[in-house]
Amino acid sequence: MMAGGADRQRQGGMRPPGRRRRLGRLVLWLSAAAFIVTAVLAWQFSDRWLAEALADEINARIGGGVHIDGPVSLQVFPPRLTLAGLTWQAAGAKPGTVRIDRLAVRSEWSAKGAAHPLHIDIQGVRATLRQDGEGRWSLPMAGLDAAPTEPAVAVQLATLSVSDAVVTLMAGEAPPTTVRLVRVDVAAAPGGWQMQASGGATRADTTLDGALSARADTRARLSDFSAELGGVIGPVQIDALSLTAAAIGQTREGAWQAEGIGATVRVRQDGRQFTLSAEGDALRHDGVDTRLLGLHGAVTLSPAMADAPATARFDTLTLHLAGPQLAVRGNMQLAADLPAGPIALHTTGAALTLDLAAGHLDVRLPTLDATLPDPARPGATVALNAELVGQWQLAERQGAGTVGLSVEDSRLDGQWHIALDAPHWLALTARVDRLDLDRWQAPGPARREPLPLDAWRDWPVQLDLQIGRLRMQGIEARDTRLRINSDGAP
Repeated sequence: MMAGGADRQRQGGMRPPGRRRRLGRLVLWLSAAAFIVTAVLAWQFSDRWLAEALADEINARIGGGVHIDGPVSLQVFPPRLTLAGLTWQAAGAKPGTVRIDRLAVRSEWSAKGAAHPLHIDIQGVRATLRQDGEGRWSLPMAGLDAAPTEPAVAVQLATLSVSDAVVTLMAGEAPPTTVRLVRVDVAAAPGGWQMQASGGATRADTTLDGALSARADTRARLSDFSAELGGVIGPVQIDALSLTAAAIGQTREGAWQAEGIGATVRVRQDGRQFTLSAEGDALRHDGVDTRLLGLHGAVTLSPAMADAPATARFDTLTLHLAGPQLAVRGNMQLAADLPAGPIALHTTGAALTLDLAAGHLDVRLPTLDATLPDPARPGATVALNAELVGQWQLAERQGAGTVGLSVEDSRLDGQWHIALDAPHWLALTARVDRLDLDRWQAPGPARREPLPLDAWRDWPVQLDLQIGRLRMQGIEARDTRLRINSDGAP
């Protein structure tokens, strides 16, 4: 019986141990493969479902246009959400688009304060924004009819990081402007945030690169603002452009005001360098008027003439921009080196008014004191006092006005006219009470031969000068009239 039972086991009643092990491994592999396939399908389904759910939630708030075509990762402990391939596209014939390669938002379960810290990291932004005929930009914005909802958990921005962002701005028919953000960092600080950014902008023949930093409080008021820029604007090379402000924000009346402002500019063109350094008390804009108060500083052009620099200084200037009109008042000085020697001009209470719409400039220099080289005494100077009033038409490239000046015992009063497109672009009609030409004769042998008539005609000047008492080469004359390139009647 036992021998027969063993034969039956060998014939098919029971499998040998080796076959049982192989069958077990096969079942295990099939189970593992089925689990992996199920997990992958479930993950893909949940990933796509989560992406579509998030897109629907965003579109419900901003009016549509958002879809997510990259992977989505959601983590609960601690909270973290990562999106890839986030795209927004506006509706219309020329829509704007925004694409973000990666967006990560995370927080923490434990919060020392009432709000949980929120960290946002954005990488790889490519956007094209267009402006319509009414001046509005295509931006993903929340609907105006939708009331803002309070978040389920109170959060507060702790850090914001944006890297590798390129935004192209299309405003009508104007050339596009490309703004590049290499990196932007915003970090929570006591009472607000600390901000730093670096990048640049390009438009047609303009390229600027630089960095800025500032602190912002919870009322959107900036402090310790600084910006450093450099680049090219057409033929002008900007070596340095620095802007600073102690504080920038809104007043109780709703006007924007910057306090403790400063600027430094250094540019080059065609071998010449222009340098500006200025400081001001306050810059204020209330939506209609813009005022810059207490401006003082210096402007240097090198070389200005004869390979020598010219420096202009200004003190207690006030700039007022109301609509298309710009008014400037204050005190100004100018110093330069001419071939004949140094000159210095100082004006007190200067007033300039520019009408941008009409292209009209009104200039009033009620007190102008100048120090000029004395042609009769090398190395010496002579004082000049003048008053100048005039108007200038920018489009026509011409202007006219009155002038009065006193030099020693001589007084001149006259009218001037400048037309830059005319052969004799400077015209002066004036009267001098007395003029002693012997006093202004340069040292050396006197010139006996008069200038050729052709030389007078080549001067770009029209002159009609009446002289009450004239002294020349020891001879005195009364009621003398001198005309150069003038056809006026005597």
